[in-house]
Amino acid sequence: MKIFKHSHKVTTMALGLFMLFSCSSDDDGHFDDEQLDLPPIVLDCDYFSEDRILTDDPQRPVDYIIPCYADVQGSLRIEPGVVIEFEKHAGLWINLDSNNLEIKGTPTNPVVLSGTSKQQGFWRGIFLTEAHNPNNIIEHTVIEYAGSKNLTETSPIYEGSLAIRGVSGTTPQALTLNHVTIKNGGSIGLDFHRIRKNATVSTSNLVITGNNGVPVKVSAEMAHVFNNSSSYIGNVSDFLNITTSYYEIENQTVSWQKLDVPYLVDGRIHGKKDGHLTIEAGVEMQFKAEAYLQFSPLMPSHSTSFKIKGTAANPVHLKPYNGTNWGGIYWGYTEEMSTIDYAIIEKAKGDFPVGNIENTGAIYMWANPHLKVSNTIFKDLPNCAFFEGTGYNFENLQVNNVIFDNVGGEYCLP
Repeated sequence: MKIFKHSHKVTTMALGLFMLFSCSSDDDGHFDDEQLDLPPIVLDCDYFSEDRILTDDPQRPVDYIIPCYADVQGSLRIEPGVVIEFEKHAGLWINLDSNNLEIKGTPTNPVVLSGTSKQQGFWRGIFLTEAHNPNNIIEHTVIEYAGSKNLTETSPIYEGSLAIRGVSGTTPQALTLNHVTIKNGGSIGLDFHRIRKNATVSTSNLVITGNNGVPVKVSAEMAHVFNNSSSYIGNVSDFLNITTSYYEIENQTVSWQKLDVPYLVDGRIHGKKDGHLTIEAGVEMQFKAEAYLQFSPLMPSHSTSFKIKGTAANPVHLKPYNGTNWGGIYWGYTEEMSTIDYAIIEKAKGDFPVGNIENTGAIYMWANPHLKVSNTIFKDLPNCAFFEGTGYNFENLQVNNVIFDNVGGEYCLP
């Protein structure tokens, strides 16, 4: 019987020595070999060129060792209780196409993917480059001590303990993550920064902690797949990082939930045709200096909206990452009403590179967009709170219970 299968290897070895010298012997003075732990099976680098199933052996504290960055081309199933250790810079390059990936433990018998040495960032990690089967799943699995180096070596660079490649014009990627722990990585936790909205990707009940970077990098198109069933705290930089790749919200209706970390926006988020984004109560968003929100379709008849739905107890907070300034919110001609309710908008400068616009207002309005703002505080603005850029005199702006605290102006015209 294997005891403490999922404890550290050193502990398991010590236990095995204790069992060796304390167990009873047979009549000839020989020990019962069935009590002894067996060594792990070392898998060749070409082992995964065909369909494989990895099973738990109760006599092996570690079931398998992978010594290289193995190319997984056949279907792969890893069963409950399996422990795999990777040598330095080893990992899995998942190149399945339509074959199936199933790494599936149970609540009491998870799959463990670890390093042969328990050092932060020891092995490389898992990269899904071609993974199109909608049944691809990683569930009740621990991924630890990965992120020793980038998962790709040419642009675009993917990093982290687990990453999925963004594809365009081909069969979309697919992956379900449920009850997955990613910890003690040498870089970020998850890299989803280039996946598109056509991907079949979902996450729930994640724990991403102890990593030397942000827990998640993700495109704006797919930030909504991360929700408050998961925990993202305890990393060197505790943010859900929305990168500059695929920054458009188009032909989507999505919501961003309050997480246990803030959202960090690197650049532009653009709501376009049939793009609808809701920020839910309690969300904190931080913006880098060059970052901003833009909600402007190509034509007035195209439906676009942005809604902030805070509450008195849990307002939405928009603030700069560097403590100085960020761009602000740009509204172009929209016929559908956008709303801001119970928000704090802090240190927005009114800079929008999209139109070479500088030093205007936290909310820049172009071509008379429809907007209702209520129960909101504008705070520490170097310029205006509202800036009407096209001379409509705020005809479609409704304001109720708004506080201006240390602002350069309230309602400004060019």
